[in-house]
Amino acid sequence: MISAISYEALSGTILGCDERLHFAKQHSEQQRTASLIRRMTAGSEIMEKYRYTRTQDPYVLRCTPHFHGAGKRMLRQAAENIEEEMHSVSDNPIIFEEGDDAVVLMGGNFDGSYVGAAADMTAIAAGILAKISERRADRMVNRFLNYDLPAFLVKNPGLNNGYMIPQYTAAGLVSEIRILAHPASVDSVPTCANQEDPVFMAYTAGKKSYEAARKLTYIAAIELMIAVQALECRTDGLKPGKAVQAVHDEVRRFVPEVTEDRYFGEDEEALYRWIREGCLNFFAEEQIGKLDF
Repeated sequence: MISAISYEALSGTILGCDERLHFAKQHSEQQRTASLIRRMTAGSEIMEKYRYTRTQDPYVLRCTPHFHGAGKRMLRQAAENIEEEMHSVSDNPIIFEEGDDAVVLMGGNFDGSYVGAAADMTAIAAGILAKISERRADRMVNRFLNYDLPAFLVKNPGLNNGYMIPQYTAAGLVSEIRILAHPASVDSVPTCANQEDPVFMAYTAGKKSYEAARKLTYIAAIELMIAVQALECRTDGLKPGKAVQAVHDEVRRFVPEVTEDRYFGEDEEALYRWIREGCLNFFAEEQIGKLDF
C-alpha cells in the first residue's frame, strides 16, 4: 500500500503491474501485490497520464511486486512451519499409552530447527522488503532521480535538509537488518559434554527476527512519510487514485507537511504505531476491500 503511494509520487507506469505480466510468473504473492497496487491507484490521473511516458521504470517500481512477493512467500512458509510446530509435541521423553502400561521414548522432538529456520526466513524476508522500501524513499528525495520533485522534498532545499535525514535513518536500519538477516540456525556451539553437539540456535534466530521486523516497520513508516510529502510536491495538478488520496489525507491528520526542518522522531513514531497496530491495513480495506496477502 505504501509502495502504491510511491508509485504515484514518482509517476510510475502502471503497465509494470499489468495482470498479464504477473500471471506469466507463477507466484501468487507477486500477482496479488501487483493487483493491490492497481487497486490502490485505480482512477488515478497520474497513472493515466504517465502510462506510456517511459519504456520501463527503475527496479524500485517495476520490481516491487517481485520483491514483495518473494518476501511474502518466505513469511507465509515461515508461518506454516511455526504453526505446525505449535501443534506438535516437543517433549522429551514422550510417554505413549500401551494397554495398561506405557512406553517411554527418548528422542529429539524438542529440536528447534524448524522454528529457527522459520525465524531466519522472516529476518531475510524483512531484509528483502527493507532494501526496496529504502530505495524507493531515496529515489523520492534524490533530485537527480525523482523526476523534477524538489531536492529532499522541501521548498527551500539549500536552507533546509528536508527528508535527507529520515533517509539516512532508513539506510542505517537497512544495514542493521542485513546483519540480523545472517542466519543463526546454521550456527552451533556444542554443549553438555558434546551430548548436545549440533545446537539449533532457534532462540537467537527468534530474537533476530523480532528485531528485523521492528526495524522494517520503521523503514516502512519513513517511506510512507516521504511518499505523502512527495505526492504534495508534484506540480502537474493531477490527482492520485482515490485510495492513495485517502491514505494521504489520513496521514496528514497526525503528521503535518514539512515546510522547514524540524525534529522527525515524533512523526516516525506516530507512523510506526499506525502501521504496527494495523491501522493502515484497516483504513486501506475501507477504501478498496479485503487485502490479499
